[in-house]
Parts: sequence; C-alpha cells; structure tokens
Amino acid sequence: MGTSVETRPKLFIDTNVCINVANETIPRDEWQKVHQYVEARYSYQISFVTLKELFAKIARGKDEYFDENKKPLRVLCEFPQREFLPYPAVFALRTVLGLKSVARKSPLPEEELYETVCKAIFQSSTTAQLKKGMPYPDKPGWLFSFDLDHFDRHENEPQMEHLDLLQGMRNDCVGVPDPMKLAAFAMKDCGQTPDAESCGKLMKALNAAYTFSRNLGDVSKNKQANLARRANDWGDIMQLYYLCDESMHFLTFDGKCRNQTHGSTQEHRILLYEDLARLL
Repeated sequence: MGTSVETRPKLFIDTNVCINVANETIPRDEWQKVHQYVEARYSYQISFVTLKELFAKIARGKDEYFDENKKPLRVLCEFPQREFLPYPAVFALRTVLGLKSVARKSPLPEEELYETVCKAIFQSSTTAQLKKGMPYPDKPGWLFSFDLDHFDRHENEPQMEHLDLLQGMRNDCVGVPDPMKLAAFAMKDCGQTPDAESCGKLMKALNAAYTFSRNLGDVSKNKQANLARRANDWGDIMQLYYLCDESMHFLTFDGKCRNQTHGSTQEHRILLYEDLARLL
C-alpha cells in the first residue's frame, strides 16, 4: 500500500541503475518490481548529476548508436510522476539556507530546461539535429535547440578540476578539504559570499559529501592509486549534496558510495539496489 503524496520521502537513482536496466544487466521483470515499489512509496526525483552523465553518454557516442545510447535516459524518465532537481549546490543552498532565488544561468529555470531537453532528445535522431532545432515540446511553431557537445564539455570541467585537486593533495600542495571549506565552496559555486553562520549550517547538512571527500583525500595519498580512475568520484560527491534534504534517498548500484560514507549521519539514506531487489 502506498503512502500519501504529502508524507512520501524522496528518492533519486544513480546513473549505474539506469545503464544496468537499459542493457538488461538488471532483468526487466526485476526492475518492474523495483519501479513499482519506488513509485508507490517515494516522490521520484531526477538528479542533475545522473542526467548530466547520461547526456554525456549520448554526446560522446556515434550517431549510429544514438537511439541505443538514449535507452538509459528513457529508464531515468519513465516514471510518470517526476521532479527534476537543480544543480546540487543550488539545491543545497535553497534547501538548507532558504535562498530560493539562487540559480544557475540558463534560458529557462533549470528544472524546466532539463525536462524540455529530455523531450527534445527523445524526438531527435542525431546530436546535430538536436543542435539545429527540434519542434518545441508543447509549443507549436517554436523550435528548441540544445548543443549536447557543448554541455558535455562545460559540465566536465569540474570533474577535471577534481582530478587536479586530488593530484595536489597527493603532492602535499593542497590540504584535504575540511567541512567548512566544502560549505564555502558550495556557496561560491552559486555566486554567494560565504559567512560563518551559513557555512556552519551547510557543513552539517553536507555530512555525507564531506565524509566521502575526506576518505577520497586519504586515498589520494596512496602513491599506487590510479587517480585517473577516481574522476567519476566527483559525480558521487555531488550526488550526496542532495541528501541535505532529510527526506531524500539515493538508490545506487555502487557499494563504494556506501563504504566511503561509513559513519556519516546520512549513510542510512544511501540505498543499495541489490539490497532493495533482494527485499522484493
């Protein structure tokens, strides 16, 4: 039996869940049970990070695989009742500090933009067609264009900066971030001036993200570790920003995400897909 919309906790899914459903590593009948469970008990959210990574998969693929590479995105969007989440730092500042006007620069509000981009991608047959312009969803006579390649390059920059930071920690040029610095970074990322009171609130609310960052800093000190393989950890850290909302849950295939947040006050809201599937 489901819960009322007003009292439902929130849940978003990781990129690896979408990919594993699309390539049938997760059997379709099993996913249907999980899908029904999530739909009945949670308010389904779509993470910017998951969306970004699936857009990148499409952008970097050849045109002959365009339809195939859209399948994970279809999995992400197949819940009829869904809400698109803004950029993680924006979400944190709105949720924790009540700064509702904080937003990234875009022609539309982020949530509306991402919904529109997804609809346009499903209608298009190549990235070039999408860039040239597609009929605007729900607005006859309008054209909507989106450059997936530009989006991918722009949104990949923080990931590269993340690798530089890890290399700096390995070389003792950069210290391991403390929670106040992480909070200050989130504020600066949204064009806000950090102050002690705001950073203190954010510090507590970003507990899982900080715990992961701290453990990753320890990993970077291992000279044998291949830091290039840690590039995707930036996305994991950003996903954890959404847990600043106490009703938010994260469904992932990645046990590392749970392990790297062990001891965090938000660890229990990171749900492993295999555990949920076994439960059902």
